[in-house]
Amino acid sequence: MQRNPALFYGAILVAVIAALVAVYYAIPMASHILAASPGPHYKHAAAFAAVAIICIIAALVTRPKAVA
Repeated sequence: MQRNPALFYGAILVAVIAALVAVYYAIPMASHILAASPGPHYKHAAAFAAVAIICIIAALVTRPKAVA
């Protein structure tokens, strides 16, 4: 079975973006665009952190094999 490198790099890209958004939602004094109230939104941060972890696992599973 040949693995798709686009899926590997896409999962890494989504993981990095999700991790950055998780940090953004954890910052206490940031003006959050999609949230109704100011302040940290720990549920949003935890959800984006979970997405980042899932994408990291997906990237590990789909990484291309090294040519030896």
